Amino acid sequence: MYAQDISWEEFKPQKGKVAVLVFGAMEPHGKHLPLSVDNIIPWELAGRLEKQRDILLFPPINFGYLYSMKKFPGAISVSFDSLKNYSRDIFASLLKEGFSRFLIIIGHGGNTAPVKYALRELSESNKFRACLVEWWTLIKEDAGHADEIEASLALAAGGTLRAKPVQEKSKDYVGEIIPTPDDLFTPSGYHGKIGNISKERGEKMMEEIVEKFAKILDADLQLERKE
Repeated sequence: MYAQDISWEEFKPQKGKVAVLVFGAMEPHGKHLPLSVDNIIPWELAGRLEKQRDILLFPPINFGYLYSMKKFPGAISVSFDSLKNYSRDIFASLLKEGFSRFLIIIGHGGNTAPVKYALRELSESNKFRACLVEWWTLIKEDAGHADEIEASLALAAGGTLRAKPVQEKSKDYVGEIIPTPDDLFTPSGYHGKIGNISKERGEKMMEEIVEKFAKILDADLQLERKE
């Protein structure tokens, strides 16, 4: 069920369901992908999950905390503290409404820490359970940035390629280097391989990820990691 589509009277008895929230971003993803990749992929995942499980899906948060990609046009960012406080207010309001279980789908890595710290602060004075998941941790392959994995998933989510992908060089470093080295990303603004992009590949990964999210819900948001 989509929270935005129901009335307040219909909303009132939904508090026993898991509230699902998507945190995305508007961020450059090379010349070949739209700025909305970090929104369209997690929102599609959430929509498919809604068809399989009895959840209450809330409207997405489509702007996030950006750092590495700010040198490219189209990097529309909110500050770390702004996102943390905004997230805290949303969850505090949901707690007041009676919700006590939250599944948070992270579509942009920069959002993880602000949202997590907001939830940690709330957990000190509220009783609830939240499971925060970066979608790319639920697939076997290692995803880059605007690489063939993200591009394939974007196509499966209804997105389009904005230009023909051209393989460029970038570097890998041990640990997280701050500030981000310019050569961590290609001149076009992506990281990873882009030679195997297809909607069919994206569909297979979509199914794999949604299945994992469904298992998390079935485990009451505490799915044990197995070797």
